[in-house]
Amino acid sequence: MNTRQLIRGITRVFIIVSYLSYTVANAQPAQQSGERRGPPPEALEVCVDQTEGAACTFTSPRGEVTGSCIASPKGEEELVCAPEGGRPGGEHEN
Repeated sequence: MNTRQLIRGITRVFIIVSYLSYTVANAQPAQQSGERRGPPPEALEVCVDQTEGAACTFTSPRGEVTGSCIASPKGEEELVCAPEGGRPGGEHEN
């Protein structure tokens, strides 16, 4: 094996390892990267058979949520329980 073949082999290994590292680093689940996937199932279930504006309460991982049923933000025909004053836990979306 001459020097030129050795350098090509090392370069190929470096490129492959770099690509795999990049792919793994960017393959994080949405929950870890902070992205939201919509309202929790409890927020949808509590508004089944309700009318828009009806009062609703459900328990989330952050505690009890009180709000009112509104049209789903995704434009679907279902209603979702929207917390009073913003997201559960006192956070407000900007």
